[in-house]
Amino acid sequence: MNEQPTILDLFTGIGGFSLAFAAEGFRVMAHAETDPDAALVLSGEWPHVPNLGDVTKLCRRAYDCEQLPDDDDYCFCPRCQEQFGECACIGTDAFTDTYGFPDVITGGVPCQPASHIGQRRGTADERWLWPDTLRIVGELGPRFCLFENPPAILTLESGRAWNGIVSSLSALGYDCWWDIVPGAAVGAGHLRERVFLLATDHHCPRLEGHPRHGHGNQGPQPAGYAAAPLVRGLERPDWLQTQSPVVPLVHGLPGGLVEAAVRCVGNAVVPQIVQVYARAIKEMM
Repeated sequence: MNEQPTILDLFTGIGGFSLAFAAEGFRVMAHAETDPDAALVLSGEWPHVPNLGDVTKLCRRAYDCEQLPDDDDYCFCPRCQEQFGECACIGTDAFTDTYGFPDVITGGVPCQPASHIGQRRGTADERWLWPDTLRIVGELGPRFCLFENPPAILTLESGRAWNGIVSSLSALGYDCWWDIVPGAAVGAGHLRERVFLLATDHHCPRLEGHPRHGHGNQGPQPAGYAAAPLVRGLERPDWLQTQSPVVPLVHGLPGGLVEAAVRCVGNAVVPQIVQVYARAIKEMM
């Protein structure tokens, strides 16, 4: 691998994925984050990395829009309510001409539709943004994808939602591994379990030597099986609690400032876990 590998970090938050992959020598080509508080953190920590904003408007094509029946040249963008090309969407060609193709796509896809804390409306929730995530993967064809979500997504809609995600990745030509990894696995003082989904291009030469890939010489195993234990053996037997002990109120600071900071940290991925995956991905490149 002669060139520096790259990542596109979707639903970036305050940059947990970017931080971990940068530590392993990856170049962050772009972020995509709409939360103003998180975006402020990104602009301070990665001033030279563009924030492309809304994932639903990223890597679009004209055929995603509506052709007017009486005007073949006019393509109406339903997301921006104006003509495609003059709207806020970033076309796939425009993206690749500017930034190139990423080696890895990462992201903590919004968890509200799956979380036990909410109503678990799943695929009916307007915040269910897996279809856009998978659309971007299909448009850019990265060699690897790494996504994170709460474990509740595995049982959402009796498992059909998760099966749909994995099946879609498989249809795009990816093999998938997933596992529930706690923050305690890398030394955190709380459990903070999260599902990590690793999708790899089945043409990756190093993947064939994976202990869970296929059986003997019978060819590759179908996508959709649990992950090999990339982080097993790191768990702390003395993890303290299920949630972070970060105190939500700090004496002397404005309540609004503290609320925003705690919310951003609470939504963030644990970078030390991601770094284990980033290291493994780099070894396979």
